[in-house]
Amino acid sequence: MIKAIALLRRKQGLTREAFISYYETRHAPLIRSLLPGIADYRRNYVDRAGAFESPIAAIDFDSVTEMRFVDRATYDAFLARAADPEIARRIAEDEEHVFDRAATRMFVVEETPAAPSSAALGELLAERAIREGLARFARVLDRKDWAALGEVFAQDATFDYGLGEQAGLQALTANMRRFLDICGPSQHLIGSITVSVDPGHIAATSRAYVQARHQRSGDSGGAVFDSNGEYVDRWEKRGEGWRIIRRDALWQTQSGDAAIIWSGEPSGG
Repeated sequence: MIKAIALLRRKQGLTREAFISYYETRHAPLIRSLLPGIADYRRNYVDRAGAFESPIAAIDFDSVTEMRFVDRATYDAFLARAADPEIARRIAEDEEHVFDRAATRMFVVEETPAAPSSAALGELLAERAIREGLARFARVLDRKDWAALGEVFAQDATFDYGLGEQAGLQALTANMRRFLDICGPSQHLIGSITVSVDPGHIAATSRAYVQARHQRSGDSGGAVFDSNGEYVDRWEKRGEGWRIIRRDALWQTQSGDAAIIWSGEPSGG
């Protein structure tokens, strides 16, 4: 993007309040209507209270106005349109009401976005890894790729899927297979994810809604069994990457033919 900055001084005798009011209610809307190529148009009004004043370079402007353009060609078109005699006349006539036009300065700057702090970057990377882990888990279940559960859960993970407290990756695998090995295709949709990363970025807690649909094996047009609820997971960053060390599956609704996944009391998959 191209960014232009204008340093604007208010007309002599105009109060700061009157200057801001006119600029916002009259001049800015006029500029928007006459020069539609501006992608972003911001007025920053100088507050001299507490300002650092230099005896060499005084603050002699009242607004730092920023205008962004999608590219140089758009900016050049803006300049050409602003130079059109009729448009230039209308802008100049309105500026006489609000600016000391002789003091106006405008220039183009090269803007460099601030780099994220290491703390913010660590939090973002943790959140991304956890979201990817949840997405991977859904595909592990739907592909029945049981050997890949260790890519999401720690070997010593504890969990409660509604059947009581259990521990260990082997027990988790058995719990998944108990329901999913007997059904046909399934689809686990995981969304509405929130992630809270602990200080230090080596532990986190996530909450995610889950919708799981199961179909009877060999019956593509038949009945289905749906489970809807929430996964509450505790994560740790270990040598092999982010892993779930604790899961609580909180089931809210279940509907359909429970025999598709289990011939006994229905529970989530």
